[in-house]
Amino acid sequence: MIEIQLFITQQDIENYAGVSGDHNPIHLDEEQARNYGFSGRIAHGMLIMGKVWSKVSSSILTPNDFPYKYELDFYSPIHAEDIVALQVVYDADRLQVVGICEGKIVIKGSIIIV
Repeated sequence: MIEIQLFITQQDIENYAGVSGDHNPIHLDEEQARNYGFSGRIAHGMLIMGKVWSKVSSSILTPNDFPYKYELDFYSPIHAEDIVALQVVYDADRLQVVGICEGKIVIKGSIIIV
């Protein structure tokens, strides 16, 4: 197992909102996020997916590894300034990824390489 640290900043969230056009207030406005039941602004799911793939591919894979299938399930929101410990197990052509933040699983998924 390999462990990789994933850190999401508020600037990451704001940059992603600008690029994607997703300006949903749960990502950008603390009060609105709380009104929707979150403890604060949360990161976009696709931002998290991209960051996970970036960390895993730059830390474990080679340029010859090509992702065939990528799945990520979200168990809990990830907020700006959260540190997520990505635990990655590489078995043949599959990487199993579990993300833990503050002692609980926040994401789980797999990447199949061809």
